[in-house]
Amino acid sequence: MPTHRIRIGAKQIKEAKAAARSAEFSTADPLIFADTGEINLKLRTQGNSCAWIVKWNGKTVTLGSPDQVGDADAARMMTREVVALLRAKKDAKAYVTARLSGEAPKKAADTAAEATERQKGRWDWKEMVRQYADIYLSNPRTNSRGETRLPSMETVKEAKRYLLTFEETHHLHDRLLSTLRAGDLEEVRNAFFRKGRLAASRQFVAYSKAALTHARGTDSREAGLEGSAYWWREVKKRQETIPQAKTRFPTLAETARVLYLAEKHRVMSDRKIERVTSENSVCSLWWLALTGQRASAGLKLLKSNILPWPNGPEGWQVVYFPEDTMKGRKAHSLPIPPRVALLLKRSIESSERESVYVFPATRLEGGKTDAHLSRSTPRLLIQRLRGRPADPKAFALAKAKAEKDGEEFKIPVDLLEGIPDFSTHDFRTTFATECGNLMVRGDAVSAVLDHQSVSTGEAPRFAAAITRQAYDFSQRLELKAVAMEAWTNALFAAVDEEWKRHRPRMGFPAPTSRKDGLSFNRFVPWYSTMENWEKQEKMAKAKADLRKPQSDGQTLKRLGFATEADEWDEEAS
Repeated sequence: MPTHRIRIGAKQIKEAKAAARSAEFSTADPLIFADTGEINLKLRTQGNSCAWIVKWNGKTVTLGSPDQVGDADAARMMTREVVALLRAKKDAKAYVTARLSGEAPKKAADTAAEATERQKGRWDWKEMVRQYADIYLSNPRTNSRGETRLPSMETVKEAKRYLLTFEETHHLHDRLLSTLRAGDLEEVRNAFFRKGRLAASRQFVAYSKAALTHARGTDSREAGLEGSAYWWREVKKRQETIPQAKTRFPTLAETARVLYLAEKHRVMSDRKIERVTSENSVCSLWWLALTGQRASAGLKLLKSNILPWPNGPEGWQVVYFPEDTMKGRKAHSLPIPPRVALLLKRSIESSERESVYVFPATRLEGGKTDAHLSRSTPRLLIQRLRGRPADPKAFALAKAKAEKDGEEFKIPVDLLEGIPDFSTHDFRTTFATECGNLMVRGDAVSAVLDHQSVSTGEAPRFAAAITRQAYDFSQRLELKAVAMEAWTNALFAAVDEEWKRHRPRMGFPAPTSRKDGLSFNRFVPWYSTMENWEKQEKMAKAKADLRKPQSDGQTLKRLGFATEADEWDEEAS
């Protein structure tokens, strides 16, 4: 049937609806009224359906039935809106769907614009995080000076955690970046704050701003941020979530006291489960205190990365931390004196299983066959010494119940009473402060701590052998040794004083003479015991060698060694 060109009114709508009820017009031969008032508008009936449609530039958009859209005037207004969207190459069908669902014209236009962006593959929040964390942060990055920064998988994990994992961020996952505003980030920031997640509130702001800046700077069109202002820079961290600067840290004497108490109290009193603190957990605390290294790198030390120091001081060794374990993403070598080397030997020999790590995890989870201690292990050890309950929530409930019932409730003893709250990271401040008191060169202190301000000026290295990197001149082992010797001597001397204060005046046992199955003597520092073990081993070996036929020169040499090894450390005993 031919098209009827007429200004559509109530009569034509009534006729079209009646035709739909009777289904007298087929799809191949529909009834069409073309509106002369709005040339792109038509009312079409085919089969049982009757609908307003818009024809423009070869495209057809169905507006809906007269019952959905309304009369001819409503259809004309909607037609003009749809044609404007088609001219702008926006998703007009999404606009119509939004209008029919009850959205106002402006809101429906935003919906259409968003649908258009999605069709073009513009980034939503999840895609931004993928681009930022899984691609940008996960690969080496080179700056304008040609310096390459290796990726940190911990940073990748942390970025994804604060931007995706928490429930407070879930509503952002499918949001297009082009639709976001400062208030959207502020709402998440404030939600974290209200729940007491202060670190999450801060970190969300930091990582979201960094991710958006990366998107805007590298793929602005694909991200949907082309030409947009950097509005996210206006978002600030809540002042209440910013931690106060620490004014206190453990002194040298307080550090020695903490180490002594960690050795003495392997089982915390007032605990239902008397789990003994593992030997390598205690060793990890000593390690961080003696070296001033970050737990994130220090506890990842591999046995294979404990190296001799050719032409170095007698008994000293070198430990090597690869680029991927260091915060600055540069390889770091640290010379360690003999007693610190003994600590590593102690941790390795005390492990209950074979591991490639010096400080292996005591429990393996998630199907792992090997792992290093978590960086939270020494932190939790300190908290246990402070009397922190194993289950704080259960402890609080039990305490509240006891108070309600008028019963006495025993509070765990704080063995570190009088020592300020501190973390293992604060050992770095103690190290730097004490080295300053000992007039140690500042560059030696910074080199040990691997501060970012210490620059070697070298091009990055990737494929060099570990030993080559560990002994490279840029590692400045002799300079680091100056600070390490001064600090470790001071700490061991302070520990000696702490042990002396708790020794009985007379009658305490001699140092343990065997390692197999026997614990350290609690009245003698572990390093004195281990040094005596080594002397006894040298003496035994020297005596065994004497029984072998030797040339005169070799005999005299071994006699001299045996005499030296036979000296006994009276102070340690």
